[in-house]
Amino acid sequence: MSKKDYRHELIQPAGGRDVSFLIFTNSHDVVGAHWHDAVELVYLTKGALLFQLGGRWTRLTAGDFLIVNSGEVHATNGSPGNDSILMEFPKQFMERYIPDFSACWFDMDTHSTDPRHRTKLLQLSAVLENMALVKELSPEGGNLRFTSLLFEVLYELYHNFRVPFPGKREKESGEIASLYPVLDYTKEHYQSHISLAEAAGVLHLQEEYFCRKFKRLMGMTYLDYLAGIRLTHIYDDLLHTDLSLARILERNGFTNYKLFRKLFRESYGCTPGELRRGSSWPEGSLIRTGVDQSLYSRSIQDQEGIREL
Repeated sequence: MSKKDYRHELIQPAGGRDVSFLIFTNSHDVVGAHWHDAVELVYLTKGALLFQLGGRWTRLTAGDFLIVNSGEVHATNGSPGNDSILMEFPKQFMERYIPDFSACWFDMDTHSTDPRHRTKLLQLSAVLENMALVKELSPEGGNLRFTSLLFEVLYELYHNFRVPFPGKREKESGEIASLYPVLDYTKEHYQSHISLAEAAGVLHLQEEYFCRKFKRLMGMTYLDYLAGIRLTHIYDDLLHTDLSLARILERNGFTNYKLFRKLFRESYGCTPGELRRGSSWPEGSLIRTGVDQSLYSRSIQDQEGIREL
């Protein structure tokens, strides 16, 4: 199976545009972990959003940024009522205007308290909000204004948020690709019992070696990864079905109710009942690290509350 058959999201901007510029309104979908060659910029304008990057969950609130570099595996869990702006810069676009793009890495450090860094973030947020306003109002010459703002964003990223490229990144990306068959297998069979021996067998590896390799590359154990897949589907079912919790757990392969309650609260900062009643994550809620979700490709046009501009 070739790399293209795995959960690689292809970024294809609509309308012949160079980049994707998207506005999410009152979105609370769960988007499983995926990767793409594009650089993705997220700016949250309202509500809260759990974003997974590098095997860790980060809680974003209004005014926060997050940037995903080319090839990074990432996922989101949105609480009801969050609004955001998302830009995706295809690799070909970045290479066209940034000759040394292959050696570039970006980091927003959105929670920095450094006044100079906060000023840079505020400058970027103002540009994005102006882009959204231009697309909303569609003034005469709007495309010219939007394009000028697009290159302002690109300049801000390159000038203010470029950091040294991680030395091991290229090697690790290739190694992670070697895990795709077992990630694919897990996605397809998560509703059934999967033993470590069975998972290791997918890659034709000895169980102990498989466990070490998986944890080293993914930043979590395989069993945590499997639990994360199940939690993702349970979360989605709680939001979008009226099935009982017992039925949801049964159909998503979670048999240990006590463990489920513990992991769910650690992951989402609330109980299943609170989620269904529309509670957003409380301030200071615990965010579990090291729990990944299933890798799959999902068209962003299919998500609730989204407008492609």
